[in-house]
Amino acid sequence: MELNRAVAENIKRIRKSKKLSMERLAAEAGVSRSMLGQIERGEANPSVAIIGKLAATLKVPANLLLENDSFEPLAEYPEVGTKPVRVDGGKAILRENFPYDEVTRIESYFLDLYISACYEPELSVPGCICYVTQMSGNVTLKTEGQDIRILERGAVRFAADRPYRFENMTNTTARLMLVYQYLK
Repeated sequence: MELNRAVAENIKRIRKSKKLSMERLAAEAGVSRSMLGQIERGEANPSVAIIGKLAATLKVPANLLLENDSFEPLAEYPEVGTKPVRVDGGKAILRENFPYDEVTRIESYFLDLYISACYEPELSVPGCICYVTQMSGNVTLKTEGQDIRILERGAVRFAADRPYRFENMTNTTARLMLVYQYLK
């Protein structure tokens, strides 16, 4: 959801829960009634100072007015719009599936590993977990000093904030789905 719309809905919801009229909130916060109306309709972009005044008057932390945690129940991302990234000399292709979502804190990718390909990304942020589903072929995941063989239709979860690497040592292409969840 757009930030202005989220701020508008948060202010309106909190104001109504505290049984305050727009006139009273505007007067107590030192904001004009018309400005508050524009903010609550999502037509105005309130300054940090105005958000601070409204938060103080509503007796809530200012970050509560900025929360944008609405979940869109349906989102479609056609593969056509994503540009694949070639790695390991072109032997591996990484293609974004779902971009990072601030609400769910998840993003996902398809990874194609051709014969003898490997994929060793940079470390992720602390607290990141990767969920891997092996869609076709077989790969080896090297992490934490272990070699974990992932067979077709198999799945594994691991901490992506530590070094890891996928290797395809078979005679067929392997396709994986990588889902990254950011817990912190």
